[in-house]
Amino acid sequence: MRAILGLLFVLPASASLLQAQTDYYAGLGVTLGTALVQDRIVEGIEVRQGLAPTLTLGAGLPITPRYRAGLEAALTSSGYHSKENGGETDLGTLRTGSIVLGLDGPIVSTVRWRAGVGLLTYWPSEEQGIFLRGGTTRFLAGAGVDYRRPIMSKWDLMASLRYDFHRFTTGELRARGFGQNQGVQRISAWLGLARGTQ
Repeated sequence: MRAILGLLFVLPASASLLQAQTDYYAGLGVTLGTALVQDRIVEGIEVRQGLAPTLTLGAGLPITPRYRAGLEAALTSSGYHSKENGGETDLGTLRTGSIVLGLDGPIVSTVRWRAGVGLLTYWPSEEQGIFLRGGTTRFLAGAGVDYRRPIMSKWDLMASLRYDFHRFTTGELRARGFGQNQGVQRISAWLGLARGTQ
């Protein structure tokens, strides 16, 4: 939390000192995650979100000549289902929204690393099953790589790969006695456009 607050103060100050470009980008892709709930010993239950179309928006400011700090938001939407004792049940639509405060830096001329922390919120289309008491918001940590190639004077083609991790639970799971949080890993890939403006 201290790191997040520190970056919030550093961003505007660094921008005025360096008088450098603010970077904006947007992309479309897909996200795949591991199971939200998995209990094979007691009841043989698994709840999993399907392959999710993903919209990503971001902006960054330089804090040194080589490194940037910024915000990245992502929205996913897909179906999700449960498997129990050999049967599968469609549970409707599950959306997630995340916002990550992060840092990025160079690997080679056209490739940059990225790492950050943030929040992820689950919004089910219906309050049922593990979301009977509503959605949930979790802390997450993530990392990734970005590849950029100029295609016009002010526009770059941007290809990105992301990984993030969070611990998942809901109020309904806790009420049912699922005391342990499930570790959920997600990988997303997307293609988009980036533009730097003075």
